[in-house]
Amino acid sequence: MLSRARVWLMLCLLMSMSLAGCLTTEISSTEIILGESEQSTDPCLVPSQPITQTTVLILVNDGMREFRLSVPSSEVGTKLPLIIAFHGGGGAEEDFQQQDEFDQLGEQEKFIMVYAVAEDGRSSAEGEWFLNTAATSFEDNDFTEAIVDNLSSQYCLDQDRLYAIGYSLGSMYTYEIACQLNHRFAAVASFAGTMPVDPETCDLIGNMGILHIHGKLDYIIDYDDDWDWKDGEHEGVGTMSNVPGMIEAWSMRANCLSSDTDADLFLEHITHNECFGEVRVEHYGIEFWEHTWPNEVDGTPTYELMWEFLSDFTNIVA
Repeated sequence: MLSRARVWLMLCLLMSMSLAGCLTTEISSTEIILGESEQSTDPCLVPSQPITQTTVLILVNDGMREFRLSVPSSEVGTKLPLIIAFHGGGGAEEDFQQQDEFDQLGEQEKFIMVYAVAEDGRSSAEGEWFLNTAATSFEDNDFTEAIVDNLSSQYCLDQDRLYAIGYSLGSMYTYEIACQLNHRFAAVASFAGTMPVDPETCDLIGNMGILHIHGKLDYIIDYDDDWDWKDGEHEGVGTMSNVPGMIEAWSMRANCLSSDTDADLFLEHITHNECFGEVRVEHYGIEFWEHTWPNEVDGTPTYELMWEFLSDFTNIVA
């Protein structure tokens, strides 16, 4: 049973009242249940109060899904970009790499961080995030859109600046967003993933900026070679692309007209420019690096590098 204090907090959030009237300190480690909003107040007419790593439950396709939410303080009328982070496989949902740093940067730059949590009970053969031709692959797309829709009713969300980031399997899922939800999302940035060579659906309705970082000695998600994956209940994802091939494929989807490459002993940096919608397709290949998330890339903290890339883009539907 919910405590009286928790019920009061939930009511305050669901009615989008200023949390300053309910609490005087930042909220953290609290469980909130969001449903269909019945409020009439425009969320852009109230300031947002800081929330850090708060667990949120929402109803998606008749089941409850979970994410963690961090919101910056903001003044009335401040439109807040949104970054949704997708964790890797193998029980990695408890923490996302550099999540404290992402939260601190969110407060500084005024964007919302969401840390999506994969549905319980999915097998290692299926993967925590469903990809491509899996029979239920769109369940996670529904989850992603439900996050956006629910937060839009509670906060002054900048609908043109929706972004996704991911690590490993979560990186793979960001390419589902890039392919299938580009009518809403503007850019993705990720580390150590890839996508199918022949995705079932990957039509660009909107523009899509792509930043991909990968260790060239990755022994889990191969850098140089294609590989086959998924033979469980949700088979059919098929051949996964080598990383250079995936980057080249995205540059072609985005109709990029030029490219630049800088390389030294430790890093290769490829940038495809003059693309549709004024986006970029950018890649950092880290020499002598495996599957572990890097604290920094080319002298810049990874979380800052990703935000600097993402924040360059707004969604433009063709």
